[in-house]
Amino acid sequence: MVVAVDAEGYGRGDDLRHDSIQSGLAQVMDRGAREAGLRREIWTRQEAGDGEVIVLPQGEPELRVIDDLVRRVRKALHDHNRERRDDARLRIRIAIGHGVVKRGAMGFVGQVVVTTCRLLNAQAARTALKENPRADLVLTLTDLLYEDVVRQLHTSYRPESFIRLEVPTKERTEIAWMWIPSEDLDQKGTLNMDNLPEVADTLWALIAGGALERLGAYGTESGLGGARKLLAKIKEFRSEQGRPADPESRDDLLESLEELVRVDAAVKQFAQQFNADQMTVNLISAPISGEEINFGIRN
Repeated sequence: MVVAVDAEGYGRGDDLRHDSIQSGLAQVMDRGAREAGLRREIWTRQEAGDGEVIVLPQGEPELRVIDDLVRRVRKALHDHNRERRDDARLRIRIAIGHGVVKRGAMGFVGQVVVTTCRLLNAQAARTALKENPRADLVLTLTDLLYEDVVRQLHTSYRPESFIRLEVPTKERTEIAWMWIPSEDLDQKGTLNMDNLPEVADTLWALIAGGALERLGAYGTESGLGGARKLLAKIKEFRSEQGRPADPESRDDLLESLEELVRVDAAVKQFAQQFNADQMTVNLISAPISGEEINFGIRN
C-alpha cells in the first residue's frame, strides 16, 4: 500500500514557515500512526520537505491505514491548528493506492506510486482544499481501493460521502474518489463516524480497567448509562454472529461498533449518549497499561 502526503502552501512560505510545516507534519503523522495502532518506524518513506511518499510493509493492516490513520491524522491536525491563525494552519492532501512497489536507484518504482502521486497533486484535490477552508485535509483514493474497500462497507466511511473524480494524465484518465471531511470536531456531545475510534478507546479502557464493575461503589454510575447499554448491545450483536460476546481487544471492539452502528439506530443513540457523558462527567482515573488515563472532562 502507498500513502502520499503533501502540505498546502509550502512554496509560498519563508524558511521559518518551511520549518514549521515540516515539524508539524512529522508530529501529526507520528501521532496519527501511533493512535491508529500502526508502526511508523517500519514504514519505508521518501521525504520531500512538504510531504512524503510512504510504502507500508506487509503486516500493516490496510483497513486501519485507510480508516483509522486518516481519521487520527485529521484529529491531530485539528489539535495542531486549534490555536493558530488561519494563515498558519497546517493543511494537507492525502492519497492512497495499492499495488506492487520496489526500491529503485533513486526512489520507489511502481505504477501505483505514479498513480497515487498524480492523485495527490490533482487540481481537483488542490481546489477542494482551497474551497473548503475549514477542512484540515482532503483524502483521495484510487478507484480500486474505493470499489473494493469503501463501497463494500469495510470501513467507517459512507460511500456516498465520496466524490468521483476524473483525473487526466498523459496516458489515460484516472478514476479516483475524494473525501472532504465536513463534521465539526469541536461540536460537543454529537456522534459521527470520526468519533467512533475515540468511543472505542474510552470504552475499552473502562472495560480493561474493570471500571464498569466497580463504579457503583463510587456513586458515579449515572455517568455510565451509555457505556453499559452500549456494551450490552455489542455483546448481543457478537453473540448473534456466533462470535465471543466479549471483545478481545480495542480493535475488535471498534470493528463490532462500526458494524453495529450501520444496522442499529439504537446503538448510535447509546454511543452518542456515551460520547456526551465523556464530555460532561468526570468519570474515573484508572491505570491502563501502566499509564494514567483520565476520562471525562477534557482540557
